[in-house]
Amino acid sequence: MAKRGLQPSDLYNIKCVGSGDISPDGKFLAYVVQRLDEKQDKSFTDIYLCDLETLETRRLTSSGKDSSPRFSPDGKRLAFLSSRKEKSQIYILDLAGGEAWQLPTEESVGGEPIWFPDGQHIAYTANVFSHPEDWQPYPGAPAYDRERLEAIAKRDSSKEKEEDKAKQNNVIVITRLSYRRDGVGYFGDKARQVFVTPVPETTPSEDLKPAGWQVTSGNYNHGVPAISPCGRYLVTNVRRSETADYDQKSDLWLWDLETKEFYWLYDGPGPVWEPLWSPDGRTIAFAGHDRSHDVSTTTDLWLLLVDEWLERLAKGEGPEPLQKAQAINVTRPFDRPFGAHAGAELRYRGGYQMFWQGSHLYFLMSNRGAAGIYRTDATGQVTPVLVDEHLAITSIVGAGDTLVYSASQPNKLEELYLYDGERGAQAISKVNERFMEDIELGNWERITYESEPGVNIDGWIVYPLDYEAGKRYPLLLLIHGGPHGAYGPAFLFSAQIFAAQGYVVLYTNPRGSTTYGQEFTCAIDQNWGDVDYLDIMRGVDEVIERGLADPERMFVHGWSFGGYMTCWIVTQTNRFRAACGGANVTNMLSGYGTSDIIWADEYEYGGQPWEDYVHLIEHSPIGHVHKVETPIMLMHGEDDLRCHVAQSEEFYASLKRLGKEAVMIRYPGEYHGLRRPLHRVDRYERLLAYFGYYQG
Repeated sequence: MAKRGLQPSDLYNIKCVGSGDISPDGKFLAYVVQRLDEKQDKSFTDIYLCDLETLETRRLTSSGKDSSPRFSPDGKRLAFLSSRKEKSQIYILDLAGGEAWQLPTEESVGGEPIWFPDGQHIAYTANVFSHPEDWQPYPGAPAYDRERLEAIAKRDSSKEKEEDKAKQNNVIVITRLSYRRDGVGYFGDKARQVFVTPVPETTPSEDLKPAGWQVTSGNYNHGVPAISPCGRYLVTNVRRSETADYDQKSDLWLWDLETKEFYWLYDGPGPVWEPLWSPDGRTIAFAGHDRSHDVSTTTDLWLLLVDEWLERLAKGEGPEPLQKAQAINVTRPFDRPFGAHAGAELRYRGGYQMFWQGSHLYFLMSNRGAAGIYRTDATGQVTPVLVDEHLAITSIVGAGDTLVYSASQPNKLEELYLYDGERGAQAISKVNERFMEDIELGNWERITYESEPGVNIDGWIVYPLDYEAGKRYPLLLLIHGGPHGAYGPAFLFSAQIFAAQGYVVLYTNPRGSTTYGQEFTCAIDQNWGDVDYLDIMRGVDEVIERGLADPERMFVHGWSFGGYMTCWIVTQTNRFRAACGGANVTNMLSGYGTSDIIWADEYEYGGQPWEDYVHLIEHSPIGHVHKVETPIMLMHGEDDLRCHVAQSEEFYASLKRLGKEAVMIRYPGEYHGLRRPLHRVDRYERLLAYFGYYQG
């Protein structure tokens, strides 16, 4: 049977895998498989277990609502999160057999379950009402406000939220700058706290009652904790300042679970997250940066030696918090960011970016869009383990002598691989192998071109399925978000569905993208639409000069910052037949205060409205909307809290008032990124139809 190209509805056929956890002996891998259901218009996740010696895999759960599997210290049980009973809860599964049972908590559990070394306790995070008894939202508030707001904060299930909407007094009182989050909505007067719950040694014969306790306190958000190897100490990242709603700085705090006291462990200059304790208890690894370039600062990997600090604590000396000068910045000498950064539309969330294996820390670091695997010792000496510029590694996990990573390429869907330095990589998951037997994908290559003297830009080309040398094809230009995101050698669904329709597809990493060094990343700060625009358009010229693209049939699409740049492009040039911007930024002035990351916008855009509103308008597409001659489609989620839907509304209304060709597509109930499978498929079908019409 002849193979065919990908089409939008194939989203229902493609599964995504999530790197989970490896058993302590390195023999088994638990991971998540996500699938989309067309009839129910939902996504479902189940947990699978792979024997890493035979590579045989079996399905462990089938509720469709299970995630975040974590092995117990003895490897005999698996803890995971499940929302099979509406509220997210912890479940325990005995791998020797039997059904999973609920480890109940009063709260809806977030993050992931964290086992204590004794295997008898699990730590977790939950968002709870954290104000004192005498708290009132503002001076002069009605006496019933505290009780009412506490009740709102306790809404956990979607059913409870809908019931609350129907109540007579559903007034929301806002007193904080940070009161809503994209993908979540209004989160009430909650703060993320750390809890610990005991775990029975054997499967209980009857339903348990919640027995956990809250470790952290205060109206501050605490991150997923790390437990010391001895089980006595708990470390988490937290913003404990009064300016936490708009100040990036966070610190590491330590809780002594025996004395119930807590201490300021690390006082850094910027944000920190993902602390991870070394097996010997002497070192804590964490991600973060020093804010040297505000929100554009490259994320680094740090090592903090804590053994002497803990010794002073044990002596009752009350040690002062450690400082930046006492931490080792592992990645800074390379001027490349910690972690994986290559964007992709088909990817299950989660996955580790680092793990300890004995005295070495394995981690991801990215260069030119591609993440490689490296390791470091406690002194910060780095050794490459697996570095391939044509491979988009997204997560790693390991134990013993075993290392597993997830990765994709522009013509290969993301899967899990078992890696051995001598034998290379072996595919583990193969969840899309059967489906892909009947699918043909476009070939690809990475290109590098000079945008300006001394400025080289990377791009990726995906060729049409029927490609013939010497023939020109319609061009689709894709633009990434961020603005400090990055493309890389990852699988892009949008690129392949257009390649199947005879397009040549180009996507680039213009200045402002990450993975090219600090100077490159912050080159567009407070100056969007300048050198980034030049870099992108020079890439378009490159594929034309190579004889690949038809300059009379070119189209452009981007989302978020890519949506901004799409709208900006049509105000600067008429070279494209049609354009489509999604989740757009079009007016930096009116958009102030409507985003859930106001602190980032202030820096990226170039200040606050009362400081230089002329600058904001000059760098906004709305300030140049009268120049648009290109037909454009604007897509936006109606509940977008990152780039408010009003940003597309303003641009659309202005275009229509000017008599321009424009259409707006609104997705009800969607945030910054589309979640409903129906809407995700609709996006691609509309893109193909719209550009196909204007291709002629």
